[in-house]
Amino acid sequence: MAYAPPAPLKPGDLLYAIAPSGALRETTKFEAGVQVWCDRGYRVELSPTYDNRWGYLAGTDDQRRQQLLEALTNPKYQGILCVRGGYGGTRLLENWQWPADLNKWLIGFSDITSLLWSGQISGGIHGPLLTTLSQEPDWSRQRLFNWLEHHTLEPLTGDSWVSGTATGKLLPANLTVATCLLGTSHEPDLTGAILALEDVTEAPYRLDRMLT
Repeated sequence: MAYAPPAPLKPGDLLYAIAPSGALRETTKFEAGVQVWCDRGYRVELSPTYDNRWGYLAGTDDQRRQQLLEALTNPKYQGILCVRGGYGGTRLLENWQWPADLNKWLIGFSDITSLLWSGQISGGIHGPLLTTLSQEPDWSRQRLFNWLEHHTLEPLTGDSWVSGTATGKLLPANLTVATCLLGTSHEPDLTGAILALEDVTEAPYRLDRMLT
């Protein structure tokens, strides 16, 4: 599905914090992440069920679906901030239909890959969760804000394992979550994609197994 890109965010906009995956445990880091957004001038509203707990999940599947649906369809919210990753996003996709005319920022990574890949939202950002944002270096936070507010972005730089040039659609993912979506209706079009994998501290044999 294809959507028009959302309007740039600006200080004063209202953002909605939801927990579509695992139950919140890192309360101090979460509060610090919310404060980062507030310090930037944004308003953050917490979902009434953001701190629900149902075993290791942030509420039942139905509670988390309703939380996501409210975030996506309520026009007063300009963006959606995911509280944490963990596990549970793929459970929401059963019998799930993405709203029509979807045009909103959705920010998260890790387990949120399930939502970003399934929805292929033009405003989907593979970026910091509220529980990780405060630990990001300044340059990383500034890059996130520059992207959301449509400021100039400097090219990313880094070391490579091989030489050469590649061009394509950059598609970030948590590999563990992505492999669960392969062969389903929630798998995005991978034609010509450059896959950017976030997984760290995984044993090489596990990565080998998931990639082959």
